[in-house]
Amino acid sequence: MQSFFDKRGPRLDTSLPSVRHVQELIRNRTIVQVTMVGGQELEGMIKWQDSEFLALRQEASLPLVLINRNAIAMLRAFL
Repeated sequence: MQSFFDKRGPRLDTSLPSVRHVQELIRNRTIVQVTMVGGQELEGMIKWQDSEFLALRQEASLPLVLINRNAIAMLRAFL
């Protein structure tokens, strides 16, 4: 029988520059604009990332939006 830990997905590869950059955006609480493959644009603050999703906070009163990494065409930081 498999344990819970055997069912985990792939680990986040923190050696990748893109992963480190997103971690920096999270630490600095930078507002970003996410453009989806279909052209939809979302703005907010990235709260966390894992190997498959980013969690975006658009407004404090709204729930987090989970964005599949494969659906992201562009991620732009507002400085």
